[in-house]
Amino acid sequence: MSSQDTVTVLIEIHATPGQERQARDSLLHAIQTSEKPGLISSTEYADLDDAGAFYAVQIWEDMDAFHAHMKDAAEGGMNEAIKVLREPPRTAVLRTIS
Repeated sequence: MSSQDTVTVLIEIHATPGQERQARDSLLHAIQTSEKPGLISSTEYADLDDAGAFYAVQIWEDMDAFHAHMKDAAEGGMNEAIKVLREPPRTAVLRTIS
């Protein structure tokens, strides 16, 4: 694996008002407890200007590993975790430009 193969994924979620803690906890739980072959690292953030906005920046070995994870997540009942969100999670798949 070379660094050119890796991809960075930005995940953005927005909690339904009043559900901020549950959304934050769901994000952390999902990242910390599910198996993610190909995940190199994940760092989670809270938006200082929006108490209901949370982000995760993940580094994956390659696009195939990320897509396999997303397929597994969709089949694994992600619906329960997104009940506290005001909209579906957003993702952006990024690659370093040089």
